[in-house]
Amino acid sequence: MNQQITVEVSGIDFSAAHFVSEGGKCERLHGHNYQVAVLIWGKIDSLGMVIDFREIKRRVRLLSKKWDHHILLPQLSSLIKVNQKGNQVQVETPNGAYSFPTRDVKVLNVVETTAEELARVICQKLIEGLKADYPNLTQVRVVLSESPTAQAIVTMTM
Repeated sequence: MNQQITVEVSGIDFSAAHFVSEGGKCERLHGHNYQVAVLIWGKIDSLGMVIDFREIKRRVRLLSKKWDHHILLPQLSSLIKVNQKGNQVQVETPNGAYSFPTRDVKVLNVVETTAEELARVICQKLIEGLKADYPNLTQVRVVLSESPTAQAIVTMTM
């Protein structure tokens, strides 16, 4: 019998601020208390598990901690320009210019810092870290909620 088992961890959170350049009220600097849940599909290993829940939580917490209490900025946006000058990050948006201390900013390799893009980055980084150590895994899903009623779901095959 060829089984695929799914394991899930949730309740991992981080807080961050961002801009979204699509227009409207989200264009302004604002923040979220993000919630992360991860589902992983795979075959049961010799220890009777797909992957230890603690290992998933550890990896997701490490990723989330890097963004926690930071301003997340897109590196690839055509509307938001980000430049580092000394110990400051200068940001130009259609609504105005900002300057932040470098230590408070994470510039991400994304077009926008939307929930969809953040979930995709988390999913990719998880897969990169898990692939070599867990050949029994087949698929990873990241659910990133920015509010109780809004979430992005990204599923990738290993």
